[in-house]
Amino acid sequence: MSVEVASCTLAQLFSKQSIVSANNTEIHGELAIPEYQRPYRWGEVQIKKLLSDYQLFLGDLAQSALIQSNSAYGYYLGSVILHQSSENAQLNIIDGQQRLTTLALIAYVQYLANTPNGQVELSPFELSLSYDSPESQQQIVKNLSWLQEYSTSSNASQITTFDANRINLTLVVTSSEDDAYRFFETQNTGGVRLSGPDIIKAHHLRAIVRQSQNEFAAKWEALGDLNPVVGSLVKGRYWQKLYNRNVPSHRQPHLVRSAVVNELGESTGKGDDIAFGRFERAYLPDGGQIDKQAQQGYELRQPLNSGVNTIHYLSYFEQLRSNYLTEPFKNNKVKNKQLTAQTPTQAGNSLARFFHFYQNLICQLDGCSYVKGLYDTALLIYISQFGEQQLDIAAKKLFRVIYSPRVSNQKAVRENSISAFVRDNPVLDWIVASYTPNMCFDYLDRFSFKTDPANLAVDKNSVKKRFIFNVLKHFEIEVIEGDSAQALANTYTAELDAYILPLGTETVAANQMSMRKNNGEQHG
Repeated sequence: MSVEVASCTLAQLFSKQSIVSANNTEIHGELAIPEYQRPYRWGEVQIKKLLSDYQLFLGDLAQSALIQSNSAYGYYLGSVILHQSSENAQLNIIDGQQRLTTLALIAYVQYLANTPNGQVELSPFELSLSYDSPESQQQIVKNLSWLQEYSTSSNASQITTFDANRINLTLVVTSSEDDAYRFFETQNTGGVRLSGPDIIKAHHLRAIVRQSQNEFAAKWEALGDLNPVVGSLVKGRYWQKLYNRNVPSHRQPHLVRSAVVNELGESTGKGDDIAFGRFERAYLPDGGQIDKQAQQGYELRQPLNSGVNTIHYLSYFEQLRSNYLTEPFKNNKVKNKQLTAQTPTQAGNSLARFFHFYQNLICQLDGCSYVKGLYDTALLIYISQFGEQQLDIAAKKLFRVIYSPRVSNQKAVRENSISAFVRDNPVLDWIVASYTPNMCFDYLDRFSFKTDPANLAVDKNSVKKRFIFNVLKHFEIEVIEGDSAQALANTYTAELDAYILPLGTETVAANQMSMRKNNGEQHG
């Protein structure tokens, strides 16, 4: 690993001066932002903190008289990680883009403020940073406008006292792009903390041929916030019987980030864009056969390759999540379908009934966020395997199983109890192991649960009791308000089973009738 470390001022870096490293090696080149970098996202909050910290530094400096005794003493910005490109003598910014871009904007606003009207002077810096991301461009315009207004307010001194010669930073420069990203993935120097998707983005875009990096960087940014779908994918890949792993708690973001980076970044292999799928093959009486692909897309637990393969995989599952698992009125598909699904009995088709159930019950339940995380993961696996086939029935049967801890636990459902539930009841494996929706339903129907009467007293308005009342009301099951806790618990268990378990049997009977009819026509 070839790494050079150097100390310099912001003015030296921005002016393209040669900087001597600790090994007496000259570092020089033009700063550049790789196409695959995340967008510039710093806003007013981060800029104010940076300016405030710098002002505190100046205040402390004045009080200690260090400004006279040690003119080299400066505000320490932290480290910046650069990749020295041998192709075009560029210094690619791997970590530090948010801070450097913000400081360049501050320097530019200060330059404008100090330039008399009608006079054109050369800026002291020779920056030519280019931002291809529309999000970056919009944020730069917004921040530039805010800084110009800020420079004319009562806080103008924070801009006028800015001095790039008094801002020190440490440069970590590598000759290998991979080495630079190893540093990048293991440290955070402040500002907007990097998430798992931010890190794996760089990993996969680096694996793509350079001439296509811009195209796929734009595709990645168009996906928006990937944290929800990535969370579901990690759960789906971790919570399995044969290779069970603990999903880190959301209270440990560094472990969550490590899990995402490892599973969807570092553990991906090298190779083609492969989408594993399943095929249906029907053999005809005359010995012929009909092959029908049962699904279009990717298997959630399939092996992944770095680059295009994982980007398409993430794009596919984000599209599923966006189409089926968003809150009401968040996408056009939901808007169009839910208009035809006012009640379960009025809904005209399976998809409309699914949207009605998901939006009007699942999305409205309180105290179920951890359970919903498992439920959404299960739905993603089901839809990726079977599409919209009997989706409304699958949603209800999965609800009966996955939301059972909400009524069987005496206490609130905690995050770690979901992991324990999946270990004891591998519901995700039941879906993966199924070749047809009805095979999946058979697995789910074998599950049994009981409702614990704790916290269901007549005069107790607990979250658990409100949950039960909301579910029964959604299914139009009558509840007697004055029932005892035990009676209410028995009603929930018996009525939910009576409503959900028979679902799908009429479809099986209809399919069998259709098959017998078709066979009769063929023999005739």
